[in-house]
Amino acid sequence: MSEFRYSYDNFDEPEPLANRLETIWGVVISCMLLSWICVCFRLYVRFRIVRAPGWDDLCVGLYLLLVTAGSISVCVSATYGLGKHFLVLELWQREGFLKTFYVANAAYVTSTALIKEALLLQYLRIFDRGVFIHRLLLVLIVFTALWGFAYSFLAWVPCVPIRDMWNLQQGESLNCYGYGSQYPRPFIATFTSHAAVNMALDTLVLLIPIPLFFKEGTTTGTRMRLVGLLSMGVFVIVFATWRLITIIEHQVATWPTRDPTWYGPITIILAVLEVDAASICASVPIFWPVLRDMNWGKIFVTQEVNITRETRYMEDDEDRLTRDTTHSRTGSEADLGGDDTRKSSRNKDMYYQDSYVLSQVDPLRPSIERVYASVRSDTKGDSKKWMKI
Repeated sequence: MSEFRYSYDNFDEPEPLANRLETIWGVVISCMLLSWICVCFRLYVRFRIVRAPGWDDLCVGLYLLLVTAGSISVCVSATYGLGKHFLVLELWQREGFLKTFYVANAAYVTSTALIKEALLLQYLRIFDRGVFIHRLLLVLIVFTALWGFAYSFLAWVPCVPIRDMWNLQQGESLNCYGYGSQYPRPFIATFTSHAAVNMALDTLVLLIPIPLFFKEGTTTGTRMRLVGLLSMGVFVIVFATWRLITIIEHQVATWPTRDPTWYGPITIILAVLEVDAASICASVPIFWPVLRDMNWGKIFVTQEVNITRETRYMEDDEDRLTRDTTHSRTGSEADLGGDDTRKSSRNKDMYYQDSYVLSQVDPLRPSIERVYASVRSDTKGDSKKWMKI
């Protein structure tokens, strides 16, 4: 017989924000769409642009399928009573909730392992063989695979047969264990141990690329991308830690009374936020540098404008510079009959009337230069138009 305690003692508790239907659907659907966008960009860049897919992309693709199934299950579970008290639900609602929770929980457990494997395999592309971090990555890849397989088996096969997980009419099932156990101690231990190891692995995955930040030869752009990666990774750890706290606080929705549909929504929402944030963290560093370096101007520019700056003199300035000099017609005729002294004097006068020389002698003098700008616009049909401004 099950040792879980059901009662009406918590019916006077105020409804949490996470228990509302609009909160559940709003968070789950928006996060799923954002995760789809980022993962699809990542896969497009790997397969179509750089043409260098790897095992990490396979893990991300499988993750996307599982997290989509899990997100849909969470949304459907809200129609079966997620957010309400378990005891007020009818039998068909309880069984419907347990079915959707089974899919959502199993998808979450497997997707957490897949997204970590994707990040670890992605790091293998960065670090050289033989170094300590490369060997550490291999150990973490093997450990994460074994950890993910073990807990995924407990989640996908919680009972034998599996239908005993949600078949409440049959009563107690002696063949349930782990996530389907009918006893509080193994049931709570399964959820808590998975959440704790998950948080520890998230922290390790976040810390691994930090040595690249201090590596000699690392460019400023690479450091900025690492800062972005670490910033997104912090959100993953925050969600994982918060989820672990909620699991411990209500003992996996069994304390002060067994009420999975009332105490479960906050933990489920945090699980969705965690895995979707991890997918964004694994995808953005792949596609963002490629999108940033693409020449988007070729798509949006319709006209080319060249601006040329020219310095010319007005007619009155030309008269001032050429008056009584050898460049003026009158001065030239006078020089034909003049002596060397008059030539020297006139050349001296011309020198000190030059605009550049005057600006050096008297920098505060008002400029007599006039600046013209000509603009050429290349429009459709290769026609050229000039405009003076």
